[in-house]
Amino acid sequence: MAVFDSLTRLAPEDAICCVDVGNNAYSFGRYFESTRQAVLMSGCLGSIGFGYPAAMGAWAATQSQPDFAGRPVVSVSGDGGLGQYAMELTTAVKYGMNITHVVMNNDELGKISKEQRAGEFEVWQTSLTNPDFSKFATNCGALGLRVSEEDRLESALQRALAYEGPALVEVMTD
Repeated sequence: MAVFDSLTRLAPEDAICCVDVGNNAYSFGRYFESTRQAVLMSGCLGSIGFGYPAAMGAWAATQSQPDFAGRPVVSVSGDGGLGQYAMELTTAVKYGMNITHVVMNNDELGKISKEQRAGEFEVWQTSLTNPDFSKFATNCGALGLRVSEEDRLESALQRALAYEGPALVEVMTD
């Protein structure tokens, strides 16, 4: 998957990576090639929305724990996961949290849809109506970038990772 191929190349070796639950967690586990990055996951036990709050906690550790001082924080979620705690972007802005968040937007609770199909059930009540998360991030005072074409992904990730403060890269996916 292009998102995690790019993150493998661009994420700093000492980054703390926080991963939400859902299809993004499976893709992260399959396609992200960790070198020295610390990876925080919830164990995929239905805790949708884990990614961004975990990143905020990891950032706090970089401020208060000598072993974590200066480490960059990168988080990944789907649109359903970010939707659970999207307003925390205002907290990240208020405190200048240097967190780069990648949200994979497919306008759906994709993992739930996948489970319904696997059980040979009708896909029911999993579609989402999302805001433009990149504009939402900008309105909150963060850097917000939206990627709809794969050839723009790497430059958007580079810009977000280099940004001093909260940054969000919204990747439109299927």
